[in-house]
Amino acid sequence: MISRHRLVKPVLVLLAAGLLVLAVSGCAFVKPKSLALSQPQGIGSVRVHFNLCTLGGEEITENFENVCGPNEEPETLQYLIGIAVPPGSVPPASFTATPVGGGTPIVFSRNDEVATQMAPASGVIANLIEKIIEPEDPEEIETVAKLKELLGKPWPPSGLQAFGYLSEPVNEAEGATQEWSVDADFGLPSGAGGAPFAGPFVAAIAYGLRAANSEFPPGRPIHCLNPEAQQPGDAVCLGGLQEAQVGTADLKIAGPAKPAKAFVGGSGQLAFSLKYAGAPPAVPSFALSATTTAKGGKAKPASATFTPTGPTGSDKVTVSVPKKTKPGTYQVTLTAQTPQGGVATGVGTLKVTKPKLKLGKVKLNPKTGTATLKVKVPSGGKLTISGKGVRKVKKKAKKAKTLKVKIASSGSAHATLSSAGKVKLKVKATFKPSSGISVSKTKKIVLKLR
Repeated sequence: MISRHRLVKPVLVLLAAGLLVLAVSGCAFVKPKSLALSQPQGIGSVRVHFNLCTLGGEEITENFENVCGPNEEPETLQYLIGIAVPPGSVPPASFTATPVGGGTPIVFSRNDEVATQMAPASGVIANLIEKIIEPEDPEEIETVAKLKELLGKPWPPSGLQAFGYLSEPVNEAEGATQEWSVDADFGLPSGAGGAPFAGPFVAAIAYGLRAANSEFPPGRPIHCLNPEAQQPGDAVCLGGLQEAQVGTADLKIAGPAKPAKAFVGGSGQLAFSLKYAGAPPAVPSFALSATTTAKGGKAKPASATFTPTGPTGSDKVTVSVPKKTKPGTYQVTLTAQTPQGGVATGVGTLKVTKPKLKLGKVKLNPKTGTATLKVKVPSGGKLTISGKGVRKVKKKAKKAKTLKVKIASSGSAHATLSSAGKVKLKVKATFKPSSGISVSKTKKIVLKLR
């Protein structure tokens, strides 16, 4: 009878029967049940964690879990890692396998050939197992079935997008037992229409290895074993070995579609929308803060914190604009941060201008010796009409509009009008917005009396 150890080792690294040029007795392998997912910062990237260990266990359990042990022969190899995640996830350019208990780190770099080659090769190993081993008794048949189940899963799993990574050459020492810890952070994909990602986040791991030496240089193209088109130096590629999922939290912040407005020396208010989705163990609470690119300006959210109670929320940011600020368009950023350090931001724009006052046509009333002046004000605020010999008038506006103001003479100017039938006045119109600096304009008006 063929032992489980004898079955596992040829299938994982030799495949016996002269099918591979790569013939090694020891290598690193994905440690069973080591795949775990988390969202360390409460929102944002998901951390895909798993362990690698040297393959050499003498007492492998019937579930093929005890695979870690000392290398039997020294070899120089390259490892292939496939990580499948939800479509649209943002993969890291590289990650490092950190030694557990001493050793040399292994750097993995993004490699599209790995992802391409692993997909068609995922079922090859499983299909060859029965032909190679030719099981006869019930125990052997059961063992082969378990191997086929372990290695025969399609890659990538349905609904996931696969990314590939290739290691630098690794020198494996004879008799050494080593283990490495891997953390690879993947950015969350966006939901439909830019909505937050609702989760859960699912990830799966695939694995491969190939020789790296003078005969088979590490920079050569990647080919996974294909019995129908076998090439020297082919890599052993195994499909979905492990799969896990985790509930996630995601927050999207959006500023107003149109720029908010503010006058120099005043303030403006921007309404931000906050969209939340997720199902983590607990709903995160966010600390809110705001900034603006307007020099010297201060931005303050209406609330100090945001705790989602549903899929949508909102907050308003008030921006104060100093008198020395130049007119222009500035960014306003609302930031939401979790206690763990996760950050979501949204950006709006604030258009800063100087208030403009427009003095319109004058309509004289010779019967009363007065005139009506049209004044267009840019916002809510207070308009004051004054000047030497001009009767002072104050008017309030709740919004931008055109005010009609009666212009009349006073004092010596009124006496001149009464005796001469006309008087020339220099009328000053001053507007103080509800928020912002004052603006003034003058207009010469000749009052007539008949």
